[in-house]
Amino acid sequence: NEKLETVQKGLNDYLETKRLFFPRFFFLSNDNLLEILSETKDPKRVNAHVKKAFEGIQSLHFEEDMKITKMMSPEKEFVPLTTPVDPVAARGAVEVWLVQVE
Repeated sequence: NEKLETVQKGLNDYLETKRLFFPRFFFLSNDNLLEILSETKDPKRVNAHVKKAFEGIQSLHFEEDMKITKMMSPEKEFVPLTTPVDPVAARGAVEVWLVQVE
């Protein structure tokens, strides 16, 4: 039990550091946040959770080179980003490129 509590505390501390870096993560459950953080190899899979973190954004549009160039509203309207976001450049740090989307 003591080892489990140590692991649980370590996990909670880790998630807290991610939430402090990107405060919109506070709107997500631990399970959703872990799922997002585990999707570092395929940034497109984060789309399933975008609407939970960003009000007014249904999904992000990825180009073939994986750069995000626009976002889609719940009304299916596309809004171009002023500067494309490159998740690959963040080297797996989802919270880094989500801050750029913000």
